[in-house]
Amino acid sequence: MPGNLKNTKPNRPIKSDLKSYRIIWETEHPIRWSYMKILREFSTLKKVYPINPFCEVYQMRDNLYCIFNESFDGAGDVWMFLIDGPEKAMLIDTSFGVGDLKGLCRELVGDKPLVVVNTHFHYDHCYGNAQFEKCYCYEDEAFNIQTTNNPHIWDYLFDENGNGIYAGGFTKEDIIDWHEYQIIGVPANTIFDLGEGYEVELIPLVGHSSGQAGYLDKNNRILFTGDVTGIGGRVLAGDPHPENCTVEAMCECFRKIWARHDEYDGVFPSHGTLDQTNTVVKYHLDALEAILKDPENANEKKVIEHADRKVVSYLKYIYQGTAVRYSPERVYKEQVLKASL
Repeated sequence: MPGNLKNTKPNRPIKSDLKSYRIIWETEHPIRWSYMKILREFSTLKKVYPINPFCEVYQMRDNLYCIFNESFDGAGDVWMFLIDGPEKAMLIDTSFGVGDLKGLCRELVGDKPLVVVNTHFHYDHCYGNAQFEKCYCYEDEAFNIQTTNNPHIWDYLFDENGNGIYAGGFTKEDIIDWHEYQIIGVPANTIFDLGEGYEVELIPLVGHSSGQAGYLDKNNRILFTGDVTGIGGRVLAGDPHPENCTVEAMCECFRKIWARHDEYDGVFPSHGTLDQTNTVVKYHLDALEAILKDPENANEKKVIEHADRKVVSYLKYIYQGTAVRYSPERVYKEQVLKASL
């Protein structure tokens, strides 16, 4: 079971039109819950298409579709983003791969060539990659994503009888058959042209994983940030860039992207509240800087029990946001590099 999740019913349920339903729930953030409650129950933007009854679709710009999945493994519900460019479309992340995601994209943007990109390799962001022929990522994340390029990635979602452990309303038949796909790692600041000069730039935002990336839609002036509130505490064996999973590395990335804040107005993370102002980047940077100055001056300290280990977790609050979660062993690059020798 991921993390320290418990089989509990939510105290504040959100009505859903989706075929899937939650069995195991994470602890919900009050800010995130209130936003999602209003959006999912009252927004006139919401649509559910028969081709994929596991996704809610919200058109938040003329050419931007925000695609919502409830979590299939007990952790956070997740967003994917589909940009309808003049000649090509871009899909940012592929969630768990439950339901026909490729068909849903065609329903929304037609038969345009589709550029698929990942923010990072975690379950809820790239397990749908196998529905496509190739996927792009930041080059520092290519190793991690390759470890998920196999037909057994969904096994943990089901018990020995084939029933969902963390979510119900779906079966193994709802997962599109796996096939090997091409993973293309590209350098920092790679530009994807969706036609007629419509540019989306890959922006390294490492820390949550060793090669996480954000994407800057220059036309809509939107920064898609992936997951940036937790520093990767467990790095895969063989990962060539373990030093990237540190507060220091994430802070360096945030300094660079905040220096460019005049290039984007909206910030769209992969979980929770969408269309935030660019000041959230500064608030996040402030929290990271404070950790580097004094890692022990955390707002909360706790021990998280996993099935096979215990992890010491610190939280530094983000102004008007949630918190940066980090391990005291993963603050500075030098710490991690010495430990890996």
